[in-house]
Amino acid sequence: MSFGVFVLWALLAVLLVMAVQDADTLDRALERALKQFALLVPRMVCAIVASGFLAHLIPAEAISTFLGPESGIVGVFVGTLTGLIVPAGPVIVFSIAAVFAQADASVAALIAFLTSWSLFTVHRVFMYELPLLGPSFLRLRIVSVAAMPLIAGLIALIIGSIVEITPTGRP
Repeated sequence: MSFGVFVLWALLAVLLVMAVQDADTLDRALERALKQFALLVPRMVCAIVASGFLAHLIPAEAISTFLGPESGIVGVFVGTLTGLIVPAGPVIVFSIAAVFAQADASVAALIAFLTSWSLFTVHRVFMYELPLLGPSFLRLRIVSVAAMPLIAGLIALIIGSIVEITPTGRP
């Protein structure tokens, strides 16, 4: 059993002990968990189906050419730019990343893609940051983290040249 699974089981045990001590809290927690489950599962099913369609729409050769292991620094730049333009939430983005990984995208390009998307999610910037925090804050935040996707991808590229790492974590 891996350490992560052990931690999850330990956390579950602690939560069960806490739930047994307060039945009212347990009822509210179960109700909330069912609501979240009902909200999230349809989205995940749609995202998985959409990523399946995406896998057929984008030729694997194109992904391998622009994001593959031989693409090097160009793959990191393409991954960064791709992450900038994807206006979707995590369910869709990680499905896209899985499609890229299955089509032989390099780990460095995937890291650049996910880092870029995480820092510059287009819909979050326009819906929340700009109206709530203002353009000067947004400008400062973007300038202060602009190089991070490239740096993360380049670090992954360097480490990947020393140690072979696959997107699934298995050699």
